[in-house]
Amino acid sequence: MSSGFTFPKPEFDIESTVERAMALINRTLQPSLEEAQQAVDKVRAGKPLVAPGELVGQVTRGNRIRAARAVSYSLPSILPGYGTAISAAALPVALREVLKEAVSAAVKVGLLYGRDLTDPELTRTAVLLVLTDGAVELDKTGRIRPAAILGPHAHLLGQAAAYDALAALTAEERQEVAASQSEMLRAWALAVGPPLLAGLLPFGLGPMAAANYVQHVLKGTVTAAARVFGPAAQAPVTVEELPAREVQQDRPRS
Repeated sequence: MSSGFTFPKPEFDIESTVERAMALINRTLQPSLEEAQQAVDKVRAGKPLVAPGELVGQVTRGNRIRAARAVSYSLPSILPGYGTAISAAALPVALREVLKEAVSAAVKVGLLYGRDLTDPELTRTAVLLVLTDGAVELDKTGRIRPAAILGPHAHLLGQAAAYDALAALTAEERQEVAASQSEMLRAWALAVGPPLLAGLLPFGLGPMAAANYVQHVLKGTVTAAARVFGPAAQAPVTVEELPAREVQQDRPRS
């Protein structure tokens, strides 16, 4: 008769995990503009002439580090069994912490590009676009369908200077985008959450894998934020498009 003790094997349901997380992350979309501006000003003060695109990494470095630390909630998983179960219960909190840093990073990028983010509703919607844009890039399953989330406004995803297009919408159209908040947050959580389950692998392997993945998530967020808040790419100008007074004819010298 065996008297050995067997650790229970916890079962994970990512759908229910996301639902639990949603109650926490809905309150994470309004970071402090003052703190974000201070971080941007500190970096900008040392490099006043450097283009914003060259500074996004430096401005958001702290967010990437803090997001990686969020996997500390997975540390109990170094002990198989009960430790893994404890870590699984903390996953929604870890997901919220990653979201918090992703939102903060997006806002910093917006401020770095000189955007006026004092309108809370417009800022919130723009940040949701950033998160959804990043989620679409992360999704490898095909479950995230932009058209199903944003309807006729799905074209805003992946569009350069989408902030300008969003600000140009009518109040009614912007409200249609804002009404998709839950679907956009859910898309982000479904894209980011499942790989975080790697953090539940025992013996310390999980937290390391999850930390690397979170760094990947934040880099994608910063890229999406630069696309949303940055300027539109300027089309090349041909000679035919220049005003006549700006076209100089080569004349032979006498």
